Formats: sequence, structure tokens, C-alpha cells
Amino acid sequence: MPEVQSVITQVSAEQAPVPVMQETSQDFLDDDSLIHLNIQENHYYITRDQLMSLPESLLLCLFPSGVFMDRMGQVITNLTSQDEVYIGNFPPLCFEYIMENYVRAQEDLMNFPVDEIFDRGTSAREQSRFFGFSSPASANSMGGESEILHEKPSIIVLREDLDYYCVPQQKLAYAPDASQEMKNELLDNFMAETKLAAGSHLSAQTSVFQGLHSSNRLKRPQNDSSGTNATQKLGPAEQHLMDMLCSSGFNESSEWGNRAQEPGKTVISSLSLCRLANETTQEFRDKVDDAKRKHEEEAKNAHRNSELGAQNPLTPLGSRSSPSPAQQDKRKSRLSSLADNVRSRSASRHRSSSRQRIEQAPTLYELVPRPDINAKLLLFWKKPARKCWWGEQDTVLDLKLYGKIDTETGALLLLPSGPIVTVKVPVKLHVRRVWTLELSIVGVE
Repeated sequence: MPEVQSVITQVSAEQAPVPVMQETSQDFLDDDSLIHLNIQENHYYITRDQLMSLPESLLLCLFPSGVFMDRMGQVITNLTSQDEVYIGNFPPLCFEYIMENYVRAQEDLMNFPVDEIFDRGTSAREQSRFFGFSSPASANSMGGESEILHEKPSIIVLREDLDYYCVPQQKLAYAPDASQEMKNELLDNFMAETKLAAGSHLSAQTSVFQGLHSSNRLKRPQNDSSGTNATQKLGPAEQHLMDMLCSSGFNESSEWGNRAQEPGKTVISSLSLCRLANETTQEFRDKVDDAKRKHEEEAKNAHRNSELGAQNPLTPLGSRSSPSPAQQDKRKSRLSSLADNVRSRSASRHRSSSRQRIEQAPTLYELVPRPDINAKLLLFWKKPARKCWWGEQDTVLDLKLYGKIDTETGALLLLPSGPIVTVKVPVKLHVRRVWTLELSIVGVE
């Protein structure tokens, strides 16, 4: 089995990126801060600040040695825009997935700053009161770091590095005249096919939390005879981790955003970037717009009703015919005159209070509930945390090779040539998973 190389190297991370471009103008190419990335013969141009602003857990994957290297494996000491930084062991689709999420977060930071569009401070603008947050006293009572999770676009970075080892449960046989060298070659080919099939089988398991249920430390329920791990109850640590992630944007059915097997290795790398649902997201802005529109409609209706009430403060009772002016003057007494004055003053006060309520628009969190964000995520801000565990799976793989099943002994006869056949081989997979969790806050150094 090929040796698995470590992807953990200390690299510093800085602030958040701005859009990456695959094609750019010559003027931009002349900028000394520009970096030309060649990721498996896919070319990208990005500035140094854009690249180094990615979180540490992602930089470790792009640059395991912590330095820029050219195609020949030589360290680039004085990097310019004319140099080509070669990355041969990272999937291009994963890089594009990373930049797509960070570009969107950066655009939200630049185009929709929370402090400006929601006016957290005092302002003389017409709608400052409408977009105001809570009162200064309540705002000051909140922790400064916790408030960052409401002010800046934040991304939960969850990465899984999976190593697997195959133990076939199939008895093998060789032709009687096969030499030892031929037997070794046939065995190597058989194991290579087994590892490829196992990699395809594991890569198809795209559920994020499926791996938590496959830990060897979890005990299968006694009434579970199916041999699957899906019904296993999570331990306290695993359940706590899953609850924290699910309360921050993930859900139990979440799938990996990118999952790929490294060429020539029994290693599968997976990545999921989950945007924290706070005030910086388009979804929150849509909720605010809807709530604002609904409030304005209610205010207009209330104002219209108050105007109608001012025009007709008193309405006739029943269907009785109105008395003539002469009869009305005769019947009108001091008591009725006093009652009319009381009703008139009461209607005037009601209209005045209605206008005050209409003019006093609600604050932001009176319109839309304040997002409930798990403050424990700050423990992973600029501090990647890793969790490692082992698990095992029993599966049956379809292998295409030269050979056949001996019906008498049940052994798989490996042959050096002949027609290619598909055989089902039971395999026990020993899987080692390493999760890396980090919180990335865009726009904060």
C-alpha cells in the first residue's frame, strides 16, 4: 500500500479573500503581488493577500511543506507574477469550491456591511430608527467577540481526511504451474483492484455525519443483526460535536461539498464549507425586506383608518331618521353637549397616539428575530481542532479481473490472462478518519 503522507504543517492565516480570477488583464498580471497557481494543469491567478487570507486548515492542504514550489519541486524564494506555483496533489474542483464560497462571503462584506445597511449607531438618515439594532445598553452588555459572529460573514470549515485499509475475506488460489513471481504479481494486481473498488465505494458515501456513526468505540445495539452501523448511538463527545454543527448551519442529512480520492493513494479528502446564518447573509436581508414591507403596509392601513375616523368621528345609530334642526336644538341638553365634547376629545387623543405609533418604527430585532448563534464556535476561530477515530465496515465489492471462482473450494482462482470477469469479493475495511474543524471570519485580521 502506498505510504500516506501527512498534510499537517504549520502555516499562518491572515484576513479574508476577494474574488479569484482565471483570466485577467495584462496590467493585473504585472502586479508583483499576483500569484500564478498551476493546480493539476488548471491555471488560476490570485493575489498573495487573497491566498494567504484563507484559513490555516485549507492552506495546509494546498501547501503541505509551507512553501511555494515550482514544477520541478524547487522552492521559490523570491516569488513574482512570472513564477508558476505548482500544486500537484490538490483537486482543482475543490479549489474552485473554496473560492466560490469565499468570494460570495467577501462580496457580502463589501457590498452589504452590517453597520451601514442596518445602522447600528446613531444617524440622521430618514430610516435610521427603522434599521436600528437594540438599545446601546443591551448592545454593550454583549461580548465583543460574540458580536463578531453577527457582524462579519463567517464560514465553518470542516475537512475529513480518510485513510482506508482493505482486508479481503476471500480465499485465493493460483494455477499449479504459476511461479512465485507470478503469484506475487497476481496478488498485487488483485489488491490494487480491491483498493480502487473500495475507494469508489467509500467516495460514494457523501453524508457528512455517517463517519461519526462508524467509530469502533460505539457499541452496536443487541437487537441489531443487520451488521450496519447506522443505528448505533453516538457517544457524548460525538453527539456534542454533531449538535453544535447542526445548530450552526449543518443538518443531519448534510453532504460533503467536495469529496475526492487522491490519485495513487488510499486516501479520500472531503470538505464542507457551511456559511453561518447571521445578519450578513442574503437570506437574512430578504427577511428584513419582507418584514419592512409588511410593517409599511400595516402603517399605511392604520394611517388610512385614522384619517377616515377623523372625517367621521360620530356615526348615526340604527336606521332612525335624523331629527330636523329645530327638533335637534330643542332636544339637545347640557348633558348631551358635554358627552359630545368628551367623545370629540377622546377621538382627537386616539388619532394623535395612532400617529405617534406609526411614526415610531420598530428596531431591526423587533422586525426579525436575532439569529441564534452558538458562541462555542469561537473556540475554533484561528484554532483548528482535530478529531481522529477508527472504524470498520464489512462490504462486498465487485472486482473485474482475470480469474474465476472455484465452485468446489469457493476460492478465487487468479489467472494471468483470459477473459475479464466480474466477481464479488467480501472485504473488511478498516477506516481511519481525521476531522479538522475551524471557524473562518471574513474581514477580521
